[in-house]
This record gives sequence, structure tokens and C-alpha cells, in this order.
Amino acid sequence: MPVQPVYANAAVSISDFKKSPNAVLKESNGQPVAVLTNGKISGYYVSAETWEMLSEYLEDMELGEIARSRMNSKNKRVRVNLDDL
Repeated sequence: MPVQPVYANAAVSISDFKKSPNAVLKESNGQPVAVLTNGKISGYYVSAETWEMLSEYLEDMELGEIARSRMNSKNKRVRVNLDDL
């Protein structure tokens, strides 16, 4: 039986999670919590603040990739006057 990695320092059963999701998050001090169904991870629970931070990070990574690809492209550079914008 393969071992499933857990990407959280805390885990809780789905039945305990359903009883009080806010208590689970409070007890985890804002850290991710693995939610288990029949002993297998069915999902992770994170605070709204953590989710927003992760979303912003992913967006920054995507924008960085776009910027790097444009810097490495063989397109000619265009001189722009900021006053014209």
C-alpha cells in the first residue's frame, strides 16, 4: 500500500472537521490542516489569509514567467515615452 505524503503539520478526520471547521483552524494557528476521509487525505484546509497569500504568490510567479519570456524573446525593443501613455 503506497504511503500518502501529508503536506501539513496537523490532520483531522472529516467527522471532527465537520463538527467545527473554525475550531480546527484556530487550533492549527493558521497553518494548513489535512482533512482525512477513511484515513486518506481528502483535502487541505487553510485560512482565508493563507489562501489569498498563496493566490497572490502564484499570480506573481505567472507574471514573472511572462516577463522572463518577453525579456528572452527575439522581438525588437520598442522605445516608449511615458508622457505618450
